[in-house]
Amino acid sequence: MKRTVFFAFFVAALISTVSSGCKKGHLDRYGPFYVSSDTTVFYEGTSGGRVDDQFDRMIGDYPNIQSIVFSSRCPGSRDDESLYRAARKVRENGIKTILTSASTVESGAVDLFISGAVRTIDEGAKIGVHSWSFGGGQDGADLPADDEEHQMYFEFYAEMFQDEDLGLEFYWFTLESASGDDIHYMSQEEIDFFHLATE
Repeated sequence: MKRTVFFAFFVAALISTVSSGCKKGHLDRYGPFYVSSDTTVFYEGTSGGRVDDQFDRMIGDYPNIQSIVFSSRCPGSRDDESLYRAARKVRENGIKTILTSASTVESGAVDLFISGAVRTIDEGAKIGVHSWSFGGGQDGADLPADDEEHQMYFEFYAEMFQDEDLGLEFYWFTLESASGDDIHYMSQEEIDFFHLATE
């Protein structure tokens, strides 16, 4: 399934020639992962169908990675299955995920953020959610609650939240918050309600 926010993707494409601060001085790059030191990675851009392999190669080369810092341009994912494999490895490796005051995470990038073993969110960070989409105008929100297409998401959110019921509630919240071609930026009250920050 695709979870990229389409209008954000096109805007990002227009500014892709502009140098991003998180790319300056990086040691190595693995898709959207930019290694800035032996312990810290910056994440920027859209993840694709190889993001899990890219993560594996990065951890193989830099086994002491402790944190992922998200940039101001993280519009989502083109392949949720690959993204979720990478996200589970983030959790398994005990990696911390960080949103600075300049971070903007949307769609699938939010899922990568919530996979952090520890999660911090600075004031001013933007977290955008919406329904996943098949494309062509059909969203996950259009499916019956018992449709098997929801199962992958049920399992993922139940794993990522300490409270399984809260994880499932967050999933339904994302589906209902905005259509697949729109975005809802979470309020501080919503961020607090779902305990997206763990410290």
